[in-house]
Amino acid sequence: MAFCITTDVLTNLNMEATNVPVALLAKAIIKADAEIRAAFSSDLLAALDALETIPAIIKSLAEDIASYYVMRGLYSGKIPSTNEWIDRYKEAKDTLKEIAAGILQIEGIALKVGIIQSSTKDYKRTFDERDETNWKTDSDKLEDLADD
Repeated sequence: MAFCITTDVLTNLNMEATNVPVALLAKAIIKADAEIRAAFSSDLLAALDALETIPAIIKSLAEDIASYYVMRGLYSGKIPSTNEWIDRYKEAKDTLKEIAAGILQIEGIALKVGIIQSSTKDYKRTFDERDETNWKTDSDKLEDLADD
């Protein structure tokens, strides 16, 4: 499921469907979706995909990014600095980075972004980390492991 649809982008641009080639609009939405998905961790994407509706901030960012690609496709001859859509695109990209870094949170998702994910839950150390004078052989180590 894409983060926005064609009518969202057209409304964002205040344009009619007859003014934008269907293929350009579809490709812009695909690119926006890909950029958002590339910016987020798999945990955050799974949380987003599990929601029934797309959070407003993500939908808005997708609309701005897709709008940029539509405008770039329609008016690629213009100097980018004169186009307001380049600014919105850059703002959307910055916001994506802040969400991905955990600086901004998405309503409805309680996820600590950026924490180190580990597969060592319930790990028991093999070696004693104290001074080597305290090191001893664990005579029943294999039995301890078997009990777990």
